[in-house]
Amino acid sequence: MAYNFLGPGIPSFWLPIFVFGFIASHAVGQGSVIWVFIAEMFPNELRAYGQSLGSFTHWILAAVIANVFPFFANQFGPGYIFAFFCLMMVVQLAWVRFAMPETKGRSLEEIQQALQKNNV
Repeated sequence: MAYNFLGPGIPSFWLPIFVFGFIASHAVGQGSVIWVFIAEMFPNELRAYGQSLGSFTHWILAAVIANVFPFFANQFGPGYIFAFFCLMMVVQLAWVRFAMPETKGRSLEEIQQALQKNNV
């Protein structure tokens, strides 16, 4: 039986289905947003430095989260930690939907002009 963080166990045949489902949905959904955003947000002359900084920050924070997870899971219970992660993904979805500009079919210069117009 697979372990369920908030209650009784679930049949173990569901575990790979849930894991693969999570990986697939994350890869085609919000998981790819950060890499597309990093690639498109910096001007051409700063793009390599910006992508390096963004990638470095992303992986450092991923390592921090992975290393502090056991402590917080022991303090609050894993179910609450995963609920917090879920809430943060909903916040990210709202931010992507309402705050990030659409970039499809637009040049970098057009995106920069739109962002500058909105921030003035």
